[in-house]
Amino acid sequence: MKKYSRLAVVLLFVLAGACLDSSLLALPAASEPSAQEKPAEQVYKNIQILKGMPQSQLQQVMALFTGSLGVRCGYCHVNPFERDAKPTKQTARRMIQMVLDLNREKFGGRGTITCNTCHRGQSTPDSALALGGNLFLPQPPAVKPDTSMPTVDQILDRYVQALGGREALEKFTSRVSKGSRIGADGILVPEEVYQKAPNKLLVITRYPDDARTTRFNGQRAWSGGKDQVDEVTGEELGELAREGTFNKEISLKEMYSSLSLAGRATVGDKEAYVIEASSRAGNAEKLYFDTQTGLLVRRYRESRTVLGPYPLQTDFEDYQVVDGFKLPLTIRWSMPGRVWGRRIAEVKHNVAIEDGQFNPPAKQ
Repeated sequence: MKKYSRLAVVLLFVLAGACLDSSLLALPAASEPSAQEKPAEQVYKNIQILKGMPQSQLQQVMALFTGSLGVRCGYCHVNPFERDAKPTKQTARRMIQMVLDLNREKFGGRGTITCNTCHRGQSTPDSALALGGNLFLPQPPAVKPDTSMPTVDQILDRYVQALGGREALEKFTSRVSKGSRIGADGILVPEEVYQKAPNKLLVITRYPDDARTTRFNGQRAWSGGKDQVDEVTGEELGELAREGTFNKEISLKEMYSSLSLAGRATVGDKEAYVIEASSRAGNAEKLYFDTQTGLLVRRYRESRTVLGPYPLQTDFEDYQVVDGFKLPLTIRWSMPGRVWGRRIAEVKHNVAIEDGQFNPPAKQ
């Protein structure tokens, strides 16, 4: 069974809180993580161009490479990954330096130029323009703005009511969800999510030869398997702190620094209201609420890296009523070059969970 990088696993755990909602509530632990972040070269071997980059960004940047070039890790790497056995790895280093230099010298250090600027999903960028467009044909008239849109407050209030109402959410103090992780390769493995108010989270993914866990005890977090457990730092820790918050659906207005209505968009075969949001960490997000049901059907967010924005999309499907509260029983995450998900088969509320389960396992 193929294993995925620690960050990919952590991202899955982070964005799949037991409530399976994408909303995040700002906490002191998120803005002031107790675990100090190290630069990438102190955690990973043979880092040459990306020295000084926070360790939590390395796997995000690698995902940006794979998505931008339409390749997998083996295009540049061999095992162990620190080896310089392929010419494409040396080429990648030169290209990374070129992008960094362009942004520093021409764009004031902003991440304006990225790998995707030229590659657009291909290992070799196209140099010729695509044909078939005709700029001289009459253009369709501009669409008039829709004046029948609800307000942000109306959309968020309707969302809470669609889930079952504030009282239904507040009666729960813990939640246990069991089901399957849907791997990027389509293979399903058992997965369990334990969450306890006010802000504790445990996710266990049971591979045939190992159980991968991510634990957040309200202040610190750890992720790993039977051979190694690492402390989670940086943005990963902030995400776990926020996602571990219980009943965050009723606190959407408090968790963002700004919320504004952007219009309508299509998500699958549904029409959705789009709310643009800025997280407390300064990242751009979009929340999509079904115009018919009022439910959250998609969350899109971008975080900043040294090589441009890192996008992550979460889609919520198959809402079902569990103990008077609606939950999405299928969730899909999309990052550059990879899509994976979770399918929930069983949910139980107000289950007794010992606080010690959210701490790292004792060393043998």
